[in-house]
Amino acid sequence: MTREEHADYVRWLKSLPRRKDHFRMPCPECSATRSNPKDPSFSVHITREGGWAKCFHCDFAIAWNEDEMWKREQKQQDRERQKQQKDASQHHNTAQRHDAASQHHNTSQHHDTASQHHNTAQRKPHIPLQPPVHYVCPVINKNKQIMNGEMMEYMVGRRGIPMDVLTRMKIEERLEFLPQTGKEEACICFPYLEDGVMKNMKFRDAAKHFKTVKGAELIPWNIDAIKGKEKCYITEGEIDALSLIAAGLEEVVSVPNGAGGANLQWLDRFVESHFDDKTEIILAMDTDKRGVELRDELVRRLGVDRCKVVAWGEGCKDANEYLLKYDLPRLRQQVEQAAEIPLEGVFCPMDEWDTLMDIYYNGMPEGADTGLENLDRLIKFERGFVLTVTGVPGSGKSEFVDEIAMRLLLRHDWKVGYFSPENTPLAYHYRKLIRRVVGKRFEHKGMPLPEAGQAIRYLAQSVFSIMPKEDFSVESVLRIAAQLVSRKGVKVLVVDPFNRFEHQIPDWETETQYISRIFDEFSNFAVKHKVLLILVAHPTKLRREPGSKRWPVPTLYDINGSAAFFNKTDYGMVVDRNDELGQVLVRVAKVRFDHLGGPGDAFFAFSTYNGRYTPTEERTLDHNPPEPKWEHTNFLTEKLKPEQQGLGFNEGE
Repeated sequence: MTREEHADYVRWLKSLPRRKDHFRMPCPECSATRSNPKDPSFSVHITREGGWAKCFHCDFAIAWNEDEMWKREQKQQDRERQKQQKDASQHHNTAQRHDAASQHHNTSQHHDTASQHHNTAQRKPHIPLQPPVHYVCPVINKNKQIMNGEMMEYMVGRRGIPMDVLTRMKIEERLEFLPQTGKEEACICFPYLEDGVMKNMKFRDAAKHFKTVKGAELIPWNIDAIKGKEKCYITEGEIDALSLIAAGLEEVVSVPNGAGGANLQWLDRFVESHFDDKTEIILAMDTDKRGVELRDELVRRLGVDRCKVVAWGEGCKDANEYLLKYDLPRLRQQVEQAAEIPLEGVFCPMDEWDTLMDIYYNGMPEGADTGLENLDRLIKFERGFVLTVTGVPGSGKSEFVDEIAMRLLLRHDWKVGYFSPENTPLAYHYRKLIRRVVGKRFEHKGMPLPEAGQAIRYLAQSVFSIMPKEDFSVESVLRIAAQLVSRKGVKVLVVDPFNRFEHQIPDWETETQYISRIFDEFSNFAVKHKVLLILVAHPTKLRREPGSKRWPVPTLYDINGSAAFFNKTDYGMVVDRNDELGQVLVRVAKVRFDHLGGPGDAFFAFSTYNGRYTPTEERTLDHNPPEPKWEHTNFLTEKLKPEQQGLGFNEGE
């Protein structure tokens, strides 16, 4: 670990929220590879003099002394000061060769440089984007290797993998301690290589117990085999991948952790370098429920247009079972006959068999709630749909859309992509999101730095802003949004507002026809990429009622340009703020499917302190309900689901 990395790590540890100088938390080095990622094996001790931290599982440790770190920072500042003085001296010598007017100009620049140096010396607190990641390099004890042992015989005799394939892929047998059995077992070992360098190793015994190297990076197995190739195969396990290799299909990788959930964080680093250039991706997954979930998420991330799926037929659930039932030539033939994803727009009931059976036995899906009780009674959200939101200027449309987006993120892990040119500078928008999540004003007097840093790090992994360099056309924005779905796993796309696109209406189209066509593009994007697309659209200019200072509450039909905003949207919502009564009306105007809700009104009070909406009773001139109970809870520490707290933000003994 370099000095800079060490300093970043210490700053991050000191920024963590804590009640005591000694606390425990999940280890940032090994928790991702643990069977129980929430195990607080990382003990942290912080005092005025310094501190230390150690993981009692992977033995990672770090220590620091405040005096030594202060001295290092002083030395760094001295080096910067000397460099500034040297630059200023060179600048002064150059200035002497100019005329008096030029000397005056350069003297001002010299003062600006000195001012910049003064500001540099007063450094702002450094908040690392996320905990520094330092992966363990596997160290293999060659004395534990077993030559021609029972596991190698098992691979050849019981699994049908030829010995020459095992040798070529560097598969070997060795004794390894397995926590599941509490003793050393004869294990088959799968090396995980990248550019020929070992990044990890998986150990598996005959009873299917397995483990990987503690603290090592999770990467796809055999990843080097697909780099630069036009086509690749993906399996759910290493033995399935070896079966394909034995059948002559070399461009194959295996996911590192089987179908252990649809969280493909290991994929993020390899999408651009290893998968973007593929014209065809064959998914040879297991046919059980978890295998299907993994397959569907891979299709969503890698693109339905280039993915094909292998069907194993009756009595076989994976590639190795097919090999054992038939032979290598039949296995290769079956894989090469992988079916394309059904044609877009052409379906039959059998294509929806699994979904229909799920509905038959379990009922219609409930949809995603927001935690706002009065709104949840009216509407629940599903991905693959479009939500259109309107309201007169100043009614709080964008604020309420942020409320929905942040609650879907916090409650359901729906990462958010924003195209919101009106919310610039971006830092101003992020400030609003942070205060909404933390529940406090985003300022040093109201929000402690650890809480601010916690929110910034969390949102940096979950919220992404789209600001195309070339233009603000619909095509440019949706192209970048598709990349966010593939590379970041975004599940909500906010377009705010519609009129900020650079619309280019062809001569042969009316405005109504153009908007209808563009809305079809939004709907198709939501369906194809399985996202909830939230579209904010302004109404046309309304007329005040005689004698009234307020604008009438608009409808979806009042949106400027086309009735398509009402006719084609899946969800419709109107936001109206009444300053006289101090309340906000949210009118659910349309829900396409009745199991997800129906029309109705919900009333809220808006907090200018943290930007949150609190449910309230309807307030009228004749009915003045009591003030709502304002919520100032930090959602990150109080509302997150337990499995989301592996970011290292939770504190504990």
